[in-house]
Amino acid sequence: MSDPQRPGRRDRPKPPRPPARPPRVRARNVNPQEMRDVRARLRGTIYEGTTPEHGIGGDLYSPRQIVDFCLDLGDVMLASGADVRSTEVAIVAVSTKWNLAPLELDINGTAITIQYAPVEGPPLIKTRVIYAEGSNLHRLSLVYQIVDDLLHDDRDMTTAVAGLVDVLRSPPRWPSWITDLAMGMLGVSVTLQAGGTWQAAIGAFVIMIGVMATGRGLAARGIPQFFVVGLQAGATAALGTVAISLDLLSAGGAAAMVAAVVVLTLPHPTIVTWAQDAISGFRAMALGRALVIGLIVAGIVCGIPAGIAVTAGFVDIEVDPTNITLQALPLWLSLCSSFAAASANAVAQGSSARMIPITIGVALVGNLSLFTLRLLGVPLMGATFLAATLLGALSTVAAARLRTAATVIAVPAFCGSLLPSLAVASALLNFMSGTDGAEVDFIFSMLTTLAIGAGLVLGSLLATPGARRWLRRRKKVYVQSLHSDTTPINIIVAPEPEGPRTD
Repeated sequence: MSDPQRPGRRDRPKPPRPPARPPRVRARNVNPQEMRDVRARLRGTIYEGTTPEHGIGGDLYSPRQIVDFCLDLGDVMLASGADVRSTEVAIVAVSTKWNLAPLELDINGTAITIQYAPVEGPPLIKTRVIYAEGSNLHRLSLVYQIVDDLLHDDRDMTTAVAGLVDVLRSPPRWPSWITDLAMGMLGVSVTLQAGGTWQAAIGAFVIMIGVMATGRGLAARGIPQFFVVGLQAGATAALGTVAISLDLLSAGGAAAMVAAVVVLTLPHPTIVTWAQDAISGFRAMALGRALVIGLIVAGIVCGIPAGIAVTAGFVDIEVDPTNITLQALPLWLSLCSSFAAASANAVAQGSSARMIPITIGVALVGNLSLFTLRLLGVPLMGATFLAATLLGALSTVAAARLRTAATVIAVPAFCGSLLPSLAVASALLNFMSGTDGAEVDFIFSMLTTLAIGAGLVLGSLLATPGARRWLRRRKKVYVQSLHSDTTPINIIVAPEPEGPRTD
């Protein structure tokens, strides 16, 4: 007979079950041939020398987790304005750090495809469609800091994924009214650099604010960029023609005002990334970016004569460019203008406050070098290329020191010092007067910006070995993941094979 005071077996509380352990996975090994491939893909980059790490430093995550994270990383980088080469290098460096090789990567104009093909087991292939592509220098800087933290063991995958989500959800660095005012100030600076008067500078300030507001409104309604740029160029040309007819501006001042607006509507970050992709051999993305640039230039070329033709019915003006001389600013005024332009462009493109002084310094060096080269008789395109090379080298070294992308410094700096505004204004004068061949001169003057992109790439290549020494080196502090989707896996370290006995 059982004791009534003792609980039965069914009434006894069950002991808690131990938590389920993650699956035990054999540590991945990278053979010498695969490591040679990794070294070849990272050679000459800022992350050259990245090697796989075994144990807690390398085999923390499964191949599927790493591939998913690499897709997220590439998607955010491209959406923030990074070039394909920088995106590939970041993905290869991170995957190598986590001991995942060989990793095949393909980035084209519409998707990112990653394939992991181990020696044992089935391959893993995943694709991510790229839905958005733009330029946001603040977001791009944050993404590069996440990659830098991963490679120096200051983040794990969980915190890195949370960081990427925060980057995508982050609001614009500056309010829209501040960016509009910054673009207006940039229009003032470029107008003065093109030889315009203070009346033309005021007109450029007002028109640039209107261009920014109308551009946002038309883009929000789904209007393609070709028509948006064409409408902006046409309206600017029409306002310049009306200003000449009302004696508010001289023909040279109107040309400088219109040239400033036209130059600033060009997609400068896309021009830089196009040059980087084309020179680095990523032809698919380079063709896509070239098409975007070509459509914008075509929109400008179509919009300006359309705006002049609209006003021709009720405005009768005659422009004789032979009696008009556009002169560049003296050096001290040019440096002051670059100071204002670089800071305004950094704000307009979303750069952080700590980057603005560095951007201004690089812009002043670029302006001074361009002025010196032109004084020595170097043609405009050659002088622009050489000055851009120096600017790209300085931006690369500064970016490595500040843990950011070189584009964050280089793009606002060259917009403040190297834009061919005077050449565009001179071509516009001939365009307005109906001079034969003026269209070709106008297109050629705007395409001078392509030399800027090529020079920035060359400068980055030359400065990367020196910039690599500026990368920070900290004591490794390993961080454990907290969420289930990125929880480190258990590792079974394979014993080293015993060699032949020598005793």
